[in-house]
Amino acid sequence: MAVVRTTPARRGPWRSARDQYELVREFLRDARRYVRHSIPRGGPDRFDTLDGMYLDAATTRLYHRIEKGMTHPAPRRPFGDSVASRVSRAIASPGAAGEHQGFFVEHARRALDALDRWNADGEMTDDIAPLGSALPANPLDPATLAAFLESRHSVRSYDPDLPVDRAVIEEAVRLAGTAPSVCNRQAARAYYFDDRADIARVLSVHEGSAGFGKLLPGLFVVTYDLRAFEAARERNQGWIDGGLFAMTLLLALHGLGLGAIPLNWSRRNEASDLLREKAAIPEHENIVMLVGVGHPAPGHRVARSARRPLSQVLRIGMPPA
Repeated sequence: MAVVRTTPARRGPWRSARDQYELVREFLRDARRYVRHSIPRGGPDRFDTLDGMYLDAATTRLYHRIEKGMTHPAPRRPFGDSVASRVSRAIASPGAAGEHQGFFVEHARRALDALDRWNADGEMTDDIAPLGSALPANPLDPATLAAFLESRHSVRSYDPDLPVDRAVIEEAVRLAGTAPSVCNRQAARAYYFDDRADIARVLSVHEGSAGFGKLLPGLFVVTYDLRAFEAARERNQGWIDGGLFAMTLLLALHGLGLGAIPLNWSRRNEASDLLREKAAIPEHENIVMLVGVGHPAPGHRVARSARRPLSQVLRIGMPPA
């Protein structure tokens, strides 16, 4: 294998051929997994053979184009003939008849019906494109919003005698599901454990939680399904969607009165393989991060976590010439 050349200023961490080899090996393993599990490429005829999440995600990407088209300032009439043809072919395929396919099939049919009504007589359907003015008042009170967001901190000290109500966990995950995702494909998944033995087994392959992991009342493993993405351009989209889901989950847990801590998962593929095995996670899912959760212990402390000044984060417009 050729050694990757680096500039002298950047050579330090990667000066050894072994370091470079291991980095390239990890990238290659990532690429092979993506090729193996992402949506097969092809024309409209691929819908005749796709099934499962492949068909679900590929069809959702298409019918969501109808939903988005309805939200434009002045939607064309007619529009969407090509998309409608492919969506119709997808939901008529053998793979769409499975017992777990009802969700995307139902919503695809409703999108097609709304498109027909728009193209025929200009009827705009609130079911597909609801009025934005029907949403709660925006903006929120700035002080209330700031107090909520700025009060969220990573919690490392929990009350081990106070279990977490699973109904609260379910509501937090439901709210996390409102996070945006590419073409509304919703590829993020959450695996939750509240059995002590299960938590210990999962954390046995985690680095960085040794000082408090034994006290965690609950633990999430957040993943994303590779089968929801296609082509080279979407190779990193799962990490983006999974990160948005995880952040929304953290905010939902905070809003529901629980403490939580995001646990980094920057590991090699071998470690991810081991975690999939220990947590019974399918091979076609990539691990984004772990999230510990529970009721904070009385008098617990949080890290200061100083924030960078706005001047280091925000740039408006182009820099001076």
